[in-house]
Amino acid sequence: MRWVLKPSEAVVPVVACLPHGGAEYPAGLAGALLVSPEALWSDWLTGDLYDFLPALGITTLTTPFSRFVADVNRDPDGEQHGSFWSSVVPASLPDGEPVYRRELTPAEIRHRIRLAHEPFHRALDETVGRLLGEFPRILLLDLHSFGVPLNPDVILGDRRGLTARPEVTRTLAGAFASNGFAVALNERFTGGWTVRRFASCERVDAIQIELNQRRYLKSGHGAPSSNFKATQHSLRSILANVGLDPPARQHWRRRQPAKRGRRQ
Repeated sequence: MRWVLKPSEAVVPVVACLPHGGAEYPAGLAGALLVSPEALWSDWLTGDLYDFLPALGITTLTTPFSRFVADVNRDPDGEQHGSFWSSVVPASLPDGEPVYRRELTPAEIRHRIRLAHEPFHRALDETVGRLLGEFPRILLLDLHSFGVPLNPDVILGDRRGLTARPEVTRTLAGAFASNGFAVALNERFTGGWTVRRFASCERVDAIQIELNQRRYLKSGHGAPSSNFKATQHSLRSILANVGLDPPARQHWRRRQPAKRGRRQ
């Protein structure tokens, strides 16, 4: 199964995670569902929205599975089966509507974690370790979208300064703001388990990025709006340069092959 999308251009010291863009719900797990798998909440179309990442040299972690199989942005040793907002295997939708006809068993939950959660984070750890062998430090971006009624276009979460250097968060916030996005810091979404895992890693700046779905989806639908392409263009512009602070940028440039002339 493919968890890592490798860069198609020269590698930069940036890792991007798309933890909630998957929609696959294995038939063997669906027997207890009370709702259709197609109706389960997702960060709709984030895989399509960020499909340019490999072309920027960004190594990307993704999952085919719905977050209702196992939410990779939740602590697997924390709440097991309850709230959408805190459980590794959510038992309800964001509005509290139940997802299952019955409570899942501990064995069922462990199976889901082994199937969808552990491989994602194993691949993430391997990717981070490999890039830290090439670069002095890296930027980890955990990419999400939200549909709850909040005003900002983008919310950046660094656990209030615990998972990223302040200057890195400020640079990212400034890049979004200069491209017309209303930005908030650590408002409601302060950073989930993925970025929290790297809080003690001095060489990793980890930031969760929450994009308001009104920027790219039709209201009330998981379908692209007329602003989809414009938003994608802005995101590409922002992420094309972010994450390369001066020391990392110089290191990266030294690794690039010499240009042999203009492309035809």
